[in-house]
Amino acid sequence: MKKIAALKVQKYRQKYDQFCVEGRKGVEELIHSDYVVHNILATEKYLERNSSSAITEIISDSEMQKLSSFTTAPGILAVASMRNTAHVNWDVPVICCLDGISDPGNLGTIIRTADWFGFHHFLLSEDCTDFYNPKSLSATMGSFTRCYFKYADLATELENKNAAACVLNGFAIADWKPEFPLYLVIGSESHGIRESLLPKLRDKITIPGYGGAESLNAAIAAGIVMEKLSRSLHR
Repeated sequence: MKKIAALKVQKYRQKYDQFCVEGRKGVEELIHSDYVVHNILATEKYLERNSSSAITEIISDSEMQKLSSFTTAPGILAVASMRNTAHVNWDVPVICCLDGISDPGNLGTIIRTADWFGFHHFLLSEDCTDFYNPKSLSATMGSFTRCYFKYADLATELENKNAAACVLNGFAIADWKPEFPLYLVIGSESHGIRESLLPKLRDKITIPGYGGAESLNAAIAAGIVMEKLSRSLHR
């Protein structure tokens, strides 16, 4: 129990090479993925509402609350080993490059959105939030099980690559004709794309707005661009 509770902290996730997933959808997706699952814990209240044959241990509500990363524990939690991605094939039409995404909820929503449109490969800048942050995983609604990622220096990775991103002074997305393979750069919700990456972009596009908002949420902007890319690939 003490070890599982420690997995709420990134340094202990890295130490044990394990992470936690909370919530029915995330746990179900995890069970049916290629992740190695070690423990599945649930409360009696959870089992009264949800049938499951995969539970390895029943714990009390108070114990679950101590393990949970959320104010109100979902009632089911799984522990799994981090996946070895050394074998992953990165020769794909679209790679999502996340630059300084610090909000776990935004990271999870971007991953879930990318999964919907069929994009599963992510390069994360070294200052991005942890992929295995419990709140990130929860926001993916299980989509993380189908996605692959690595942390990297984006400036190096984008050198001589076909890269594109949304900026405020780009040309309208409706006029954009993307070419593949493509590196789609998604900037942080606070600062946008860092200056050092701008010269690496071959295409700078914008999503025209007609209201008074200063900017779009990073995940929303990413979803609009991904829909365009998906349509171009599959039409």
